[in-house]
Amino acid sequence: MLEDFRIALLITLAILVTVILVRRFKHYIRVHHMPVPQHVELQHVEVMYHPSMLRVQVNMPRPEEVFPAMLTHAHAPLRSWPAVHMEKGDHVLELPLEETADGTFFFEIATSTQRTERRFTVRQA
Repeated sequence: MLEDFRIALLITLAILVTVILVRRFKHYIRVHHMPVPQHVELQHVEVMYHPSMLRVQVNMPRPEEVFPAMLTHAHAPLRSWPAVHMEKGDHVLELPLEETADGTFFFEIATSTQRTERRFTVRQA
């Protein structure tokens, strides 16, 4: 009986070591040999007055469609602009602002795989 228990422990240990080695190999491949997807970089948000406009500078790592939106201070949707298809590189978006009250808002730029928000302040007076 003790011999059967010893054989069962050896088989279990071999299986456990194999599982650990496979997991470590998969993790190594994922970390060191798979490309990291690059995302849209929201570089600068600026409020321009007369006429009221939001000037946004973005860096695109690849051609993609972006969905700009304006959110309230509580992150509730306030306004959205039409989707824009952008090529790779640096771009400047000039989006019209309606006459909104003074305060703090968030600008959101979304793609199919990410959402990035940046805070900005509107001061009319």
